[in-house]
Amino acid sequence: MELHLLETAIRLAAKVHRGQVDRFGKPYILHVMRVMMRGHDLEEQVLGALHDVLERSTLTAEDIIKKGFSPRIVKALEHITRVPQETYEQYIDRVMEDNLAIRVKLHDLADKMDLLHVDQLDPADLKRYNKQLMAYHRMKRLVEEAKANMPLQPAMRKVR
Repeated sequence: MELHLLETAIRLAAKVHRGQVDRFGKPYILHVMRVMMRGHDLEEQVLGALHDVLERSTLTAEDIIKKGFSPRIVKALEHITRVPQETYEQYIDRVMEDNLAIRVKLHDLADKMDLLHVDQLDPADLKRYNKQLMAYHRMKRLVEEAKANMPLQPAMRKVR
C-alpha cells in the first residue's frame, strides 16, 4: 500500500469531519487522528483515518474505491461502519468478521474509553462505556486466540 494513500485518507477524514464535534464538544477529527496514530502498520493507519467516513457522510464504499483505496481497505471499512438498523451486538459481530476491522475497532474503542480528558460521566456514558468495554475484551480475546493458534514462521522457530 502506498504511503500517499495515508495522506489521502487524512485529507478525506478532515473534509468529512470538518465542524463535527464529539459528545464532549471537542473536534471529532481529533478522535479520528488518535485512532489512526494507534495503528501498527499502514493498513491500520489508513483504515483508522477512514473508520468513520461512511457513518458520518454521504460517501459510499464505491466512492472510496474511486479515490484509489484498495478493495481490502474498503472491505474492512464496510465491516467497521455501523448501520442504523443493527444492534450494537450485531455490529460487533460484523466487525469480528474482518481481521483488519477488528484491529482498528480495538484502537477506536481504546480511544473512546480513555477517560483522562473527561470531567464527568453521566449514567448514559457509563452504560456506553461498559458496552464498549465488553466489546473490546471480546475482540481482544479473539485476536489473542488467533495469535496463540498461529504456527510460528520457519525463521521464528526456536532452534535447538
